[in-house]
Amino acid sequence: MSHVVISSFENMDTGDLQAQGEAIAVFASEASARTHMADRLRVLEQGIATARAADAAATFIAWVVIFRMPLDVDNVDEALEDLELVIEETETPDDPFGELVIAYQGTKSAATGATPYPQKDALEGLEAWLT
Repeated sequence: MSHVVISSFENMDTGDLQAQGEAIAVFASEASARTHMADRLRVLEQGIATARAADAAATFIAWVVIFRMPLDVDNVDEALEDLELVIEETETPDDPFGELVIAYQGTKSAATGATPYPQKDALEGLEAWLT
């Protein structure tokens, strides 16, 4: 069973802050995906601290999600195609990813402090990006 880890790190005013290739990774096991998720969360926390030092007034959003793919995928392109297909074929348009999500963590960091970033908001943004 394949697992896909997708992360997002953005400045709400200027957009994506991740380097190409950082946002999506495919793993053969859930354990490997969870290890990568923990690593990404640490990197994103450091990124927020660095970005906050450069722009103290900005608002940053960072999140990481693990999907259990319905079919095995070998690479990022296949994973994205399968997730697009899930969106197209779902019978629950309010939650097209449903049980595919096995882990999620997100933060919205503003000048006034950090708060949890809702999974629903993250997945809606991902859905918009995929379609």
